[in-house]
Amino acid sequence: MKKIISFSLFLFASALPLLWSACRHQPVVPDQPAISFSGDILPIVGGNCMSSNCHGGEAFDLSTYDEFTKQGRITPYKPYNSKVYTSITATSGEDMMPPSPQKPLTDQQINTIYLWILQGALNN
Repeated sequence: MKKIISFSLFLFASALPLLWSACRHQPVVPDQPAISFSGDILPIVGGNCMSSNCHGGEAFDLSTYDEFTKQGRITPYKPYNSKVYTSITATSGEDMMPPSPQKPLTDQQINTIYLWILQGALNN
């Protein structure tokens, strides 16, 4: 019986690091090159969000870093708390961006925006 209890305690202690890592509140930023707002994000926004006069020069302007990040549109380090990210990953509803009949962003474009936010959404 002692061997079973000892073995059980060993397994539990071995699993603790895995349990702790599953409960992280801050995401682990993948070891990726820094995503640039002007070099990586703005071209995505310009080619998709501003190309049909949707978000360029109006109440929901996305043409500059300050406009893109104001009013809670981006929460640095937290893509799932960022309005821009949740809109581009929505599959239906009025929050889905871009709206139909516009083509959705590619997986690569969405991943680039995700990583940029995860890296802190820097103005670089």
